[in-house]
Amino acid sequence: MIRHVFLWQAAPGASNDTILDMLTQLSKEMDFIVEWSLGAHEGAPNDNGQPWDGALITDFRTWDDLERYSTDPVHAELVDTLLPMVTGRAVVDFEVDA
Repeated sequence: MIRHVFLWQAAPGASNDTILDMLTQLSKEMDFIVEWSLGAHEGAPNDNGQPWDGALITDFRTWDDLERYSTDPVHAELVDTLLPMVTGRAVVDFEVDA
């Protein structure tokens, strides 16, 4: 199983709820995603520093399925719309035991 983790920080003036709604719509378009988890950070910053505003975690059966997701036109369009709404983003892809 391949896990894809996407973290973001909303830009000043951007609505994190709008970002969450956009990412939720993406999940409805991708029937080859095995598992999908999406959420906004809860709680105030602490000694660990400023938290990310949200996380999207998706699981795929194969690296090819992750590539299919990454190059899908629906995903590409969402990324183009989303990028101006975030000031920071991070992505980590790794293999997990199924």
